[in-house]
Amino acid sequence: MGVRLWRVHLDRPERAGEPGRWHCLSGAERDKAAAFADPLARRRYVAAHAALRHILGRLCGVPAARLAFGTEESGRPCLLARTPRPDFNLSHSEEWALIAVAAPGSRVGVDVERVRPDLDHREMARRIYQPEEAARVCAATPDAGLAEYFRLWTAKEAYVKATGAGLAGLRDVLVRPAAATCEQSRAGSAVSRSLPGSPAPVRWLDVAPGYAAALVTTASTPAPRTG
Repeated sequence: MGVRLWRVHLDRPERAGEPGRWHCLSGAERDKAAAFADPLARRRYVAAHAALRHILGRLCGVPAARLAFGTEESGRPCLLARTPRPDFNLSHSEEWALIAVAAPGSRVGVDVERVRPDLDHREMARRIYQPEEAARVCAATPDAGLAEYFRLWTAKEAYVKATGAGLAGLRDVLVRPAAATCEQSRAGSAVSRSLPGSPAPVRWLDVAPGYAAALVTTASTPAPRTG
């Protein structure tokens, strides 16, 4: 299967004949959805998690509502009661979601972010990025620097999601574009200075205007935590 990727428009209304979104969610997912004060955020959460369940259900040959999820030691979600298990990852930002599924034996992380023009990207890069990354962001024109800041952020997020390092490990991640001109590169690598292992491949994705996104794959899947 390799790695497969789905782009989901969360604001698309349900169509007649489609499986219901709300009814395929677990009780815990419904409780979390109900806790959203903003109706739009609630609808988007439901649409994203229902899409994940329908995709995994089709791939695994299991009804979406019957899929069981657990967590790894890091808290990363995983499928239960399937051997071997495909690995998966979900990311959503405003109206768009990305769902990635990898074959057993591989791990995948994906991230999509709405680009925020009001962000002081140069100051943020100086504070939380590796020196060479911050230098690339600060040396670029304002528009190119903002785009590069979010490209790096999505790659870092995708990397820590693939590895299970979590946001606490994000500052240790170094991302390098494959090409000399970072604005034109669609591929690169990411590595953590605090985790063992070689660099993982990064692929930057086109989702929609005003969004940045990245996909990272690594090898080996730890055993899930079921309790």
